[in-house]
Amino acid sequence: MKAEIKPIADLNRVRLADVVPLDTPFALYLFHTNVCNFKCSYCAHSLGKEGMLKEYGFKPEVMQMEVFERTLEQMKAFPQKFKFVSFTGQGEPLTNKRLPELVARMKAAGVAEMTEVITNGALLTHDMSSALIDAGLDRIKISIQGVTSKAYQELTGVKVDFDKFVEQVRFLFERKGDMQLFVKVMDISLEPGEDEKFYQIFGEITDRMYIETCRPVYPGVEYENNPDESTMDRFGRPHEKRMVCPLCFFHLAIWPNGDVVPCDTILKPLVLGNVRSGLLKDMWNGPAHREFCSMQLRKERSSCNSQCARCIAPDDVCHPEDALDEAAERILAAHYQ
Repeated sequence: MKAEIKPIADLNRVRLADVVPLDTPFALYLFHTNVCNFKCSYCAHSLGKEGMLKEYGFKPEVMQMEVFERTLEQMKAFPQKFKFVSFTGQGEPLTNKRLPELVARMKAAGVAEMTEVITNGALLTHDMSSALIDAGLDRIKISIQGVTSKAYQELTGVKVDFDKFVEQVRFLFERKGDMQLFVKVMDISLEPGEDEKFYQIFGEITDRMYIETCRPVYPGVEYENNPDESTMDRFGRPHEKRMVCPLCFFHLAIWPNGDVVPCDTILKPLVLGNVRSGLLKDMWNGPAHREFCSMQLRKERSSCNSQCARCIAPDDVCHPEDALDEAAERILAAHYQ
């Protein structure tokens, strides 16, 4: 098997407690579209448009080029390059046919060390794959929703020719050059005994692969298996419950309308501003972001922010190197008083 069995997240991590506060965010999540072609049962999109509006105030949108251009220009003001820009955003990136153009322009601007796309891959036609390769995309992460057409129909509500889907992934893998191709699947997307089938199908046509543990990420969505152990992340690693959310210390997310948020969750706990009327660097260094980080370090997220109180991201997607709980008092006194 060519693929490594490892989490598809970035594994070359620094200890966050040793480097905060950052003059430049490590990650920028560019929500250039939050439209999705799937309604996966474990995802917020399973609630439908009305349900998502009621639960999260969420509206499906596509980013206007003006917002993208303002974002790109404002990224240049930071003293360092972003470690990566992720073309993602609570939807399916490939629904935006201009995605290869956005990637190419981001690469040409030289504001990030790496560009990535997180996709379900169903729209990964040969033409789209070729366009992303030509654009210079550095990494693509594909979320698999089962290993049969029947599984896709049941989980996503969409008819997918699974054999054709695998062929599309193979086409990209065989032509990708230096691009990294990762795949992952949630454990609930596999029937008992299908783990090996997942490895057999994709092990020769991807660089890295992993079976993640489905966590109750989206409030309002019913999960068949909704374990109480929120202190186990999606990679199966147990840990002490985290009172400090690390994401706001190294993330920024830009929503399609230009809103700037200090994390990439759907809950949108704080809007720092909008790229149409403000500057990213000022928002990152500004009082609203500073107070939000201070609130986290005081371990008050569950009492001071209603959306943070509903969010399990610190216990789900954050890595051991990201944890700030033990260093919170020191960081607060040294940098946020």
